[in-house]
Amino acid sequence: MSAEPAESLERSVRLDSPADGPGLDPHRIAEIIAENSSGRRRGSGYRISAGVILTAAHVVTDATGVVVRCDADRPGEWAAAATVAWANEGSDLAVLTVVPPPAASAVIERARFGRIADDRHGVIGVHAAGFPLWKQRRSPDGAYFRELHQADGTVAALSNLRTGTLEMTVTPAGTDPDPGASPWAGMSGAAVWAGNRIIGVVAEHHRPEGAGRLTAVRLDRALQTCDAADRAELARLLALPDTGALPLAVPGESREAWARGVRVVGVPVAHGIELFKNRTHERDEIARHLNDPAARMVTITGPRGIGKSALAAKVMDLLDRGEWPRPAGGPLPFGLVNLSTRTSGISLERLYFDCARLLGSEQETNLHKVWAAAGTMQDRLDELRAAMGDRLIVILMDNLEDLLHDDGSIADQELAVLLDWLFRVPATPRLLVTSQVPVRLAPELRRFAAHVKLSKGLGPAEAVALLRELDRDGSLGMADLSDEELLAAAVRVHGVPRALELLVGVLADDDTVLLPSLQDVLQDFTQRDSVVAELAQDRYGRLDERAHAVLGVLAALRTPAEQSVVVEIVDGLDPDLPVIPVLMSLIRVHLVSVDRARRTFALHPLDAEIAYGRMPRHGPFRRQAVQRQIASWYARQAKPRGTWRTLEDIEPHRRQFDHLVQAGDHDSAARVLNEISEWLVWHGSVLAAVSMHLAVDGHIGDERVRLAHTVAYGHARLSAGPMEQAAQLFTEAAALAERLGDRPALQNALFGLGDAHRQLGDQGATVEPLARAAELAHELGDTEREVHARLSLSLAHSYLGDGESALDGADRLHAIAEASGDPLTAARAGNARTIALLTLGRWQETADAGAETARAYRAAGSQEAIAYALNAQGIALLALDDPEQAASALEEARHEASLMENPRAEGVCLLNLAWAHWRDDRLTEAATTAERASTALQIAGAAQAEAARSLAEAARALPTARQAAADALTRAAAALDGNAEVIAPAWLTDDARRLAD
Repeated sequence: MSAEPAESLERSVRLDSPADGPGLDPHRIAEIIAENSSGRRRGSGYRISAGVILTAAHVVTDATGVVVRCDADRPGEWAAAATVAWANEGSDLAVLTVVPPPAASAVIERARFGRIADDRHGVIGVHAAGFPLWKQRRSPDGAYFRELHQADGTVAALSNLRTGTLEMTVTPAGTDPDPGASPWAGMSGAAVWAGNRIIGVVAEHHRPEGAGRLTAVRLDRALQTCDAADRAELARLLALPDTGALPLAVPGESREAWARGVRVVGVPVAHGIELFKNRTHERDEIARHLNDPAARMVTITGPRGIGKSALAAKVMDLLDRGEWPRPAGGPLPFGLVNLSTRTSGISLERLYFDCARLLGSEQETNLHKVWAAAGTMQDRLDELRAAMGDRLIVILMDNLEDLLHDDGSIADQELAVLLDWLFRVPATPRLLVTSQVPVRLAPELRRFAAHVKLSKGLGPAEAVALLRELDRDGSLGMADLSDEELLAAAVRVHGVPRALELLVGVLADDDTVLLPSLQDVLQDFTQRDSVVAELAQDRYGRLDERAHAVLGVLAALRTPAEQSVVVEIVDGLDPDLPVIPVLMSLIRVHLVSVDRARRTFALHPLDAEIAYGRMPRHGPFRRQAVQRQIASWYARQAKPRGTWRTLEDIEPHRRQFDHLVQAGDHDSAARVLNEISEWLVWHGSVLAAVSMHLAVDGHIGDERVRLAHTVAYGHARLSAGPMEQAAQLFTEAAALAERLGDRPALQNALFGLGDAHRQLGDQGATVEPLARAAELAHELGDTEREVHARLSLSLAHSYLGDGESALDGADRLHAIAEASGDPLTAARAGNARTIALLTLGRWQETADAGAETARAYRAAGSQEAIAYALNAQGIALLALDDPEQAASALEEARHEASLMENPRAEGVCLLNLAWAHWRDDRLTEAATTAERASTALQIAGAAQAEAARSLAEAARALPTARQAAADALTRAAAALDGNAEVIAPAWLTDDARRLAD
């Protein structure tokens, strides 16, 4: 037995047997947040019934308060205080009770429990879901959160018999963010499932055993080792029918059963697949490489028409049917992804979402959230890799030469990122590539790549069989020819599959009574250098205008299309053209291929290239007219903005954009892009937005369209960088908006310019554009934009040390809040005022304003800046020489920052709290808190991490080594940057001088 995906669990229950339990329900997975005297501890748990949570005892040991949260950041999210109803440190199990709010999801059926047999060898598929540290992520608003992780793995029945625990083997943690803590910290308490029954909970991660092994408590052993009273109470809470032996759990499906359900995403490369002939040696070689964990990429190369795509498609087809080409064995792939530059395109975004679709709806939803979050592309790919686990996924990339330079070096930036990732991750996924030229890789990567070269056509037997199959009804005279004569014809065209198809196509297309013989055709073509190209060019020379028109449409589409789509597009150009008869004739002469299962038509890449090149310069079927008509068809498929949920929903807009660019209509293309650019950026496809803007930049004639494009392009660069280019774009947009008198666009551009300067670290340059943006928003009556601009402007003044101007901005915000009655605007006004007062050193007012601002944010139902307000209150209380009250405020600030999962804010609060402990002569607490601050600030990449480390050294040095403490304090002061939201460097240097005296 082995691991299985969560969505497969329901299938493991026989339909003719009673259900063996409800199984893992994502709405019942609980995040446990326990508070104690040393801070906060996170763990996982499972809601086994409406008000009962199963977790690990060490998660809630010594807790002064416990909160249970379910469906975090999802519809139906709820949290409630919990009580420890039962805990046993010996078994490390605990049961919590909770009163869920009325809106909490209903629990229809209690969880069931079981055990695994440990009296014989066995490997059992198990799974668990929780919130480990390595899944910490950042949302678009800057807050940190822990994403849910589904750990699929196995338990070896005979392992850990001595300790009576379960050894879970899972996919190793994707990262190790904190050397001082396990990357699996927070997973403790997650229920461990075998089939649809809980058999234990995750308890420990022993680092020496590696990042892919977890230790879990066995529920059956806990029941055996507890005393009678504890056992009875645990059985009551878990609603066990008796305290005897638990039933054997239903094991998950075997890996073989799992693999039989191979899934396929993307349009298969179907050219010639139905007529594919052996190439047994090459198929076996490809299979051997794909089955080799050391090989990451297998490339099939060869000239046009040799059969690269057909060979790759045949291998994928066999895998889809559950067969490895001989002699390869081993587990079949979990899934297959088909990508082609000639259909859906090849991009990181397409690869990411196609692989996500393979993994089931829950994983797909999580991966969509990761993509939309403000992480790096590397973060997204690492998350995808973690979601894949040890599942073998084969990705076909067809016609990759379109993304390469002539020497095979990589021309496409996204492809370079993808290959870099692919060669660094463990052995899955595997890449199967077709290209006319080999991919040029760095020397150190070549050992991970295999190359299968197709330099020869089909063998004699296969070539003869293909010629006969192409004339099944015998109308072309193939049946009258001997194998020797057909073999001679095949040899003349070198056995190239596409050449054989075109050769027969010439015979099929001749309408004369006296059909040309095979020898006649061969005499015409085999004296030329390029058999395939010359045969194809000749075939196109024999076609009439109607056939050229239909082929031009198919070539311009660059993707397989249904008959109705082709008919609709052609009708828009020439309603009198009989599309269907023309299509049928083109299929008969092997110029158009048909996928009967999907009812789509397509061209061979070589034929598409020739057809597009032969499109007329004038008339209804000229390139520009065809591209515009295709763009119009996609426009009719576009969904209204309010219905957009995923990137697939705006795919028609993106196709429309591409065809308008091909038509040379850059103004219309830019209008489409301006409609979707911001949505692309906010949903993670920043590189795609930048690439699209680059396609029209410098080609737009209409100034208002160019203005909208420049503003949207600036916002895309604000996310993708470089920041200097974003500032330049916003500057250009502001100048153009002023000249055109477009005040809303000017306001948008100025706010973006201020944001760009802020991110460049030039606070002084932020003031003027933000001030103008605020005034413009006020004049336009756009309250929301005015509030954002005035808040940013006030904070910018504070960071520049201009507290009076910052306070004026806070007063303006307060007036807006009074007029609108909006509680969130009132809270933001309080935030601006608190930081301004802090900058001015008006300590008592700061302390009062900070407390009031925290209350205002809570009343508005927002956590946006509670931590910052309370942090300012704490600093003010320190300045007022009240370290005890300061510590209380700063601990609350730290708690709020932790709820937001913002490591920088939490680290700053901890650093300030450590100084409060120092000032209160609580040196042990000061050292411990400063060390925690250093860890949090280091995770956030904040400069104050060194100051926190030095403060911890100073606290540890006392009371004996006063000079060492003074030196450490001096280093800590030097590492601070004077930010008003952090303790003042002068406070530390004053104490350093006192210690040194």
